[in-house]
Amino acid sequence: MKFPPNFNNPFKKENLPESLQNFRELRESRKAVKRNSRDNIPLNFRERSNARTSLIASIVVLAFLVLFFNQLDYRLIRKPAIDAQKKTAAMKEQQKTEAAATETTTASVIAVGDNLYHQSLIDAGASEDGNWNYDKIYTHILDAIKDADVKMIDQETVFTTDHDSVSSYPSFATPTEVGDAIIKAGFNVVESANNHIDDFGEGFLNDTLNFWKTKYPDVTLLGIHDSQEDSDTVKIREVNGIKIAFLDYTYGTNVGGIEGKDYMIDMIRKEKITTMIQKAKKQADCIIFVAHWGTEDETMPNEYEKQWAAYLMEQGVNVIIGGHPHVLQPYGRLTDDKGNETVVFYSLGNFVSTQQKLEELLGGMAKFTIQKTVQNGKTSIQILTPTVEPLVMHYNSEAGEFGPYMLSDYTEELASQHGVQKYIGNVFTLDNLKKKFNEIMSMNVTPSTGTDLLDVTINTDLNMVDASGNVVEDTNSITAEQYYADKGIDVNSEDFNAADNGSGNSDDSSYDSSDDSSYDDSSYDDSSYDDSYDDSSYDDSSYDASYDDSEE
Repeated sequence: MKFPPNFNNPFKKENLPESLQNFRELRESRKAVKRNSRDNIPLNFRERSNARTSLIASIVVLAFLVLFFNQLDYRLIRKPAIDAQKKTAAMKEQQKTEAAATETTTASVIAVGDNLYHQSLIDAGASEDGNWNYDKIYTHILDAIKDADVKMIDQETVFTTDHDSVSSYPSFATPTEVGDAIIKAGFNVVESANNHIDDFGEGFLNDTLNFWKTKYPDVTLLGIHDSQEDSDTVKIREVNGIKIAFLDYTYGTNVGGIEGKDYMIDMIRKEKITTMIQKAKKQADCIIFVAHWGTEDETMPNEYEKQWAAYLMEQGVNVIIGGHPHVLQPYGRLTDDKGNETVVFYSLGNFVSTQQKLEELLGGMAKFTIQKTVQNGKTSIQILTPTVEPLVMHYNSEAGEFGPYMLSDYTEELASQHGVQKYIGNVFTLDNLKKKFNEIMSMNVTPSTGTDLLDVTINTDLNMVDASGNVVEDTNSITAEQYYADKGIDVNSEDFNAADNGSGNSDDSSYDSSDDSSYDDSSYDDSSYDDSYDDSSYDDSSYDASYDDSEE
């Protein structure tokens, strides 16, 4: 509202009473205070904002530090511990899985050498009533073989059911009762590929096949066959889940085989053996190869044996068991730089016989364990603890005693009563048997790298012949005598025997090698193996010098 110029406004300060004037000043001052208060609000917000920011930053930094140190603790302490726990748990679980996925089984094997019946042994089981029996021959060996899963024997001769047709040297035909006896003794694998298997041609060979097939069909028969199909079939025996393949071959025979029926006798021929090994590897877990080979009465393996042993190893054979020399030869584990490995027993010597040399009466029992491991579907085979335990063949017809003993069970008293005493005298002692065993086993057989004898055949004259019919000379073989001579070792020395056989203070003077070697086994007539023979009438000149011991 507009007032006239001359209008005196009563509400002007100067027109108001003093009290009102003071009230107005007070009001104005309060307004000023309020204005000043509002003027301070932005400053207080910044402070509070800055404080809040600082607080938040502190919290963030603290959170970061907490997170950092937590991560540091996790990575350096807790995580390694957790990882270790996880690793341990994983390993335990893996072990459990592997244990569940790994299966290990074993089969124990024993093998003995030549079961060779000379006339005095045949007579030991003969009876006038026709009930022949040879069980007693094996009495002393039963405990040594009873617990094995696989029990192998080299049956050196054919069988006949006709007692009038039995025969000893030079052509062997053994009564079937001997077969009964070895089965009763516990043997379940019979090796038959040998040089005497065709002594009576196809007739007695068929009799032998029929005997095993009809009477003991569960026996694993090796080396002889009634058909080409059977010859081409790998013989397998399964023990504790382990499939064991057996192959059995001979260097040759005394007659030369069965004409037109080569399949009847397994001969050592490279192509056939290679084929059969490949078959065996596909069908079985383990391969045992039996070889009739070597030089008779020689304790050092010859070049033919060593070349074939190396070849069989390369082909994948796990164990090689040799026979034919009629004496022990060393054994061991054979390996090469390609990772191949085999255990070879070059010769186990005689098991049952009445031959006359100390070495011929000292045999061996091979022992080993086959271990099969299946892991993640893969199968591996190991041959564990191979060894040879010495045997001694005892005979004394006057006491009616015939049969093999473990050498550990043999006594000096029995040795003194042995029928061989009349032929070689005090050479045959318990101590000398132990010494001879250790002497043979001490030889280190050098493996052969040659291959020239793998394709030869050995004829009835014992000559090695190549594919062209030419005689192949063996220039690499050495005898045991040469072996020790080359090494400057006197096997009859006290030091040698004390060091190698633990015989201690035993007197070796009675063992004169000249006495033993003076006995010419190449001139003996097997008919003299009758212990009723009167030693007083013994005349060495009466021996048939035409007899070749290599035909034994």
